[in-house]
Amino acid sequence: MLLLTTLLALAPPPAPTAAATEREAPTDPVAVDLPTVDAGLPPDYEPPFAAETLQLSDVLQRALQTNIDLRSNAIDVGISEANVMTALGAYDVFLSAALNGTVAKTPQRGSQITFATGNRSLGLTLGFQRKLEIGGTVSLRIDINRSQQDQKTGNFLAANAATTTLSTYRITPTLTLTQPLLKGAGLKVNRADINKAKLAVNAAQATQILTAQNLVRDLISAYWDVLFAHRDLQNKRNSVALATRQLERTKALVAAGRTSPVDAKAVEQALAARESDVLTAENTLLDRSLTLRTLMGESFDGSGTFGVLPATDPLVKARTVNLSDEIDRALKQNPQVRQLEIQIASGRIDELVAANQRLPQLDFSGSFTPQGRSTDTSATAQTGDPGREGSWGEAFQNFFNKKRVIQDENRLLADWTLQGSLTLTWDVQNRTAKGRHQAAKLQIKKAQVNLERAKQTVATGVIRAANGLRTAGKVMEVAQISVDLAKDNLAAEQARYDVGRSTNYDVLLRLDELDKAQASALSAQVTYLKALAQLQALAGEILPAYGLDTP
Repeated sequence: MLLLTTLLALAPPPAPTAAATEREAPTDPVAVDLPTVDAGLPPDYEPPFAAETLQLSDVLQRALQTNIDLRSNAIDVGISEANVMTALGAYDVFLSAALNGTVAKTPQRGSQITFATGNRSLGLTLGFQRKLEIGGTVSLRIDINRSQQDQKTGNFLAANAATTTLSTYRITPTLTLTQPLLKGAGLKVNRADINKAKLAVNAAQATQILTAQNLVRDLISAYWDVLFAHRDLQNKRNSVALATRQLERTKALVAAGRTSPVDAKAVEQALAARESDVLTAENTLLDRSLTLRTLMGESFDGSGTFGVLPATDPLVKARTVNLSDEIDRALKQNPQVRQLEIQIASGRIDELVAANQRLPQLDFSGSFTPQGRSTDTSATAQTGDPGREGSWGEAFQNFFNKKRVIQDENRLLADWTLQGSLTLTWDVQNRTAKGRHQAAKLQIKKAQVNLERAKQTVATGVIRAANGLRTAGKVMEVAQISVDLAKDNLAAEQARYDVGRSTNYDVLLRLDELDKAQASALSAQVTYLKALAQLQALAGEILPAYGLDTP
């Protein structure tokens, strides 16, 4: 187009003709019916490729559901939540149970002293164990056992001595506690894995939000690119329509003998150039549409729909930006900054654990085992005692002391065992623990440096986006004035041409000015919308601004 206008500018003006002299006379032109040319796209316009009309909201919703990166991030969040459950599983209650039995026969041989010639037992063991959040372990084990022993009642040396069977019922609960007192002790140290797993969930969610925000920002930018390509195509088709109308006017004047046929050829060349621009604009629209559909995660296999016709008409209105407030908001809500803050928090947990590992190992272990027993009593002929059989009920009763049975005891429990131990292990040089602690502290410092760099990057991005908004807003105002002025100039130039006071070159030049002004105005609008999306993404506001949520 610029080449054509340059050629027209350099071409020598045609020699004055009688027709030109007549055109300057204030006589009425020959009446010619000119076709009415619609300068806009028809309502049923369709590009030369299959296209789908899409609202911006439809594009965003579909992309959030089909984007591969977002689906991967959602899986990462689920994995992190499963890891929290895994860490909590360290404090699950474990149940153990066992059933056992024995049968033995040991008859007397020779002159061996034999007290029992056989025994039988059946027992049940039930246990519960749980790790404590302060580092120790508590367990409760209950042993229930019934045993029978074939015991001699007479001479232990006599092989044919009489035997009797004594049954014993035993209930033995054992409560055991182990607890580290230095290394490995403490609630924060032992819940470190749980707290880190929860932070990992927050980090995965921040990654998901960051991916979603960047995707939405890129989708919005790509959608506005499609809108720009679509409206640029519309402007170029309008330019073709205006050039067509100018050609019809010129042909009418040529037919009336008021201008040279060379003028019509010049307009035809300009019209051909504009039609070529339309073809280029259609290809650009297809390219921008494919870029948008790719970001949406769509596959083109078996699909004949490639283009996108944007149906959202943005309300572009420049807004006032408070730079200080925007920076503060971005530093508080930006997911990338949030990720690094989570990393520092996780590093502090590692540092706490590493510091605890430098302490000596001092462990306490204790157990308490009360017991309830009941044993058969044999009959005694001398005293006339008929004897009695033991029972489970008596075994439960015998947990507690009965003064009538044990006169010299004044304790509550009759039969019990208490054990305890204290174990010390000390790494004198302790170089491994010291090195890990020092490395953990350095990792925190490194994360703090990365956080400072990220904040600097975010603040810089906010400043640039805000300045882009301000600049684009001013350009929009100036560009709109330029468009209005170019339209007025074109109308005035066409009016002058109609009365013979202008040339085709002047009219085509005004058409070029209008094309440039419209392209500049549209570019300023798209630049403003992109800068706004970038600012919203940096401030962490782009998802709620468009009513979106992560899948």
